[in-house]
Amino acid sequence: LICTTMSPRDVVSDAIEDARSICMRQYGDAPEVEVFGGENFTFAYVPGHLHQMLFELVKNSLRAVSDKYAESLDNPPPIRVVIAEGAEDVTIKISDEGGGIRRSGLARIWTYLYTTAESPLMDMEGDAASAGGPVVLAGYGYGLPLSRLYARYFGGDLQVISMDGYGTDAYLHLNRLGNVQEPLP
Repeated sequence: LICTTMSPRDVVSDAIEDARSICMRQYGDAPEVEVFGGENFTFAYVPGHLHQMLFELVKNSLRAVSDKYAESLDNPPPIRVVIAEGAEDVTIKISDEGGGIRRSGLARIWTYLYTTAESPLMDMEGDAASAGGPVVLAGYGYGLPLSRLYARYFGGDLQVISMDGYGTDAYLHLNRLGNVQEPLP
């Protein structure tokens, strides 16, 4: 499961492609995502876990930007992903201009089953349900809490900083595996 020469840029690109595909199905369009940094380095990590975390973060940003600019004639601003290689860790920042999260709701984003989207389980009677179930962009309420759990399990962290009315920055800190002990009881 651990890839000793994982390219974070490759995993970021795959997660963006997957998230944009779901956004296209949900909205008929998807904001652009720009990636900066991380072009020539690799490190040891679990690509599947990293993909899941990045997918959730990019998906949330795509939904926020798509919702905010749904009625606008302006093109939505791109989502920016920055990959920074540090001496002890790798940090990936996902920034959007999707309107942000109210301070009163910020603490609740880490609660399982909390969502600001309509529950996808209520829409199971449409055509998508007959084709094996709908592919939805949001609504289950486990993406952020599970992503933070994955990050922390391997000695990293996930932080979300939001500016209500403007947008959100998510910082995914990834510890370079091999220099932290597994957090077991």
